[in-house]
Amino acid sequence: MNVSSYIYGTSFYHKFDVRPKLISTLLFSVIAFIMSSWTGFALLFLMPLVIMVLSVGAKETWRCYSRLIPIFILLILFIPLQKRSGLPILSVGGFVVMTEEGLWIIMRIIARLGGISGALMLLLLTERNEDIIKGLRAFRMPYNAALTVSIILRFIPYLGSLFTEIRDSMSLRLEEGKHGYPILPSITALAVAAIKMIPDTASSLEERGFGRRNQRKSIKLPYPEGYLTQWLIGVIIPFSLLLVR
Repeated sequence: MNVSSYIYGTSFYHKFDVRPKLISTLLFSVIAFIMSSWTGFALLFLMPLVIMVLSVGAKETWRCYSRLIPIFILLILFIPLQKRSGLPILSVGGFVVMTEEGLWIIMRIIARLGGISGALMLLLLTERNEDIIKGLRAFRMPYNAALTVSIILRFIPYLGSLFTEIRDSMSLRLEEGKHGYPILPSITALAVAAIKMIPDTASSLEERGFGRRNQRKSIKLPYPEGYLTQWLIGVIIPFSLLLVR
């Protein structure tokens, strides 16, 4: 609520109205589960990544995607061991490490996770929190529901960033010669930090009228120049993936 991941910019995606962005993100997330070809999954992963680089720069893009790398590593390590049926493509001493089917499953999951996460991160990096709420309200979503969605979109990435900072801090306190970081203390510290945020979050909710009988009326969003063009682009980009699905 009071923590925003918005990055100021003047890119073409920053100039897009929030309503086409929301629909484009939703369509992109739905179409991600329809893709079934190598080309389609490659585009699914790369499309939001390229747009993010053009919108907020390579450094910020790397900062966002680097949080997904541990998940990708776990998928690469464990899924091939669980799925060894099919045509072997990597064997060690007669033991099948990876099959063609196992590799396909990994690429499919990574593409979907990376693509959908990238689309959501792109929305958060190029739109302010209040504008996302206004956009949801423009689609007749109840105020409380719109506020809840906004909290989820902001709070989860913030906790991920906070956990990274706690983990790095814990690693610096380890004795010389030891590697890694203590998982349980890091999770405990994250839980304590999240609990301490409750008063601030409650104050932000009150300020925005959450729980009041007479809630603030949402401001109607204006129609910017090129609004219909933005809608067309926002719909065409995700639907273009269906051409190679």
